[in-house]
Amino acid sequence: MNKPLLAILFLLTISCQEKSSKIEPVNTTEIINPLADSDEFIGQHSSKVVILGVYHFNNPGLDDYKQKYRVDILSDERQQELNELLEKLEKYKPTKILIEASRVKWDSIFNIDYSNYINDNFDIKNKRNEFYQIGFKLAKKLDHEKIYCVDEKSKWFGADIDWENYNSDEYQKSLGQFEKANRYNYENIYSTADSLKVKQSLIEHFLMINNPKNRLKDHQAYLTNTVLTGAGDLYIGADNLTRWYQRNIKIFANAYDIVDFSKEDRLLLIYGAGHVWQLRQFFKDSPDFEYVEVNDYLAD
Repeated sequence: MNKPLLAILFLLTISCQEKSSKIEPVNTTEIINPLADSDEFIGQHSSKVVILGVYHFNNPGLDDYKQKYRVDILSDERQQELNELLEKLEKYKPTKILIEASRVKWDSIFNIDYSNYINDNFDIKNKRNEFYQIGFKLAKKLDHEKIYCVDEKSKWFGADIDWENYNSDEYQKSLGQFEKANRYNYENIYSTADSLKVKQSLIEHFLMINNPKNRLKDHQAYLTNTVLTGAGDLYIGADNLTRWYQRNIKIFANAYDIVDFSKEDRLLLIYGAGHVWQLRQFFKDSPDFEYVEVNDYLAD
């Protein structure tokens, strides 16, 4: 065999080997996960959820941050702003309105009041709470037959502490945790939001506090300060955070219990803004709900 022919055969052999050794890329978009992608988990989002995070109109002073500024929601100016807020929320067309009151203790009582209210036998002109000013008024505009109380407090189950003499800062310092726990100035965030509510309109303020970035920042305070307190000792912070999660899980459980998927319910929760991030995550992670940002309606 002559040399030119041998050279050609050699090159053809090398070329075939290179082609056979190449691995074709796999189209990962076509891979089906037999667990998470099964038909059993498709098309189950039959109920929409919106959460309106608010500051409490008649603040009971139960939060760690004590509000310094007050808004008179009953003033003519604020009532006009409230009417504008109700018009925006009405466009969502909620089928059930859920408020921050104990389901076990208050649901029947609030619905007696609501029934009297829609029949003009219960006056809320001097009622400052958002239960009435937003919940009752919006439910009546939408011809709802009732409202839904879905809150439930959680009891302290951690270490037995002399709370009257307990000082969180001193306790953190005794464990060398104070500096790490206070690297971020959350107090400044709370005080800024507090002061802005008297300068902004109701809708402007609710747009700000319901921004997901602001809700996340509020939630992060639990993960950078609260949770650290007492780690390696009494775990006061971890137990306190557990109680907070437990309360929000109970709220989610109550909402889940009352929703009617066959009617494609549209839930509206009216809650203190501090609850929004956790509740938002529960609803977003559930296969049975489609979470809608309230700012989609407030900004419209």
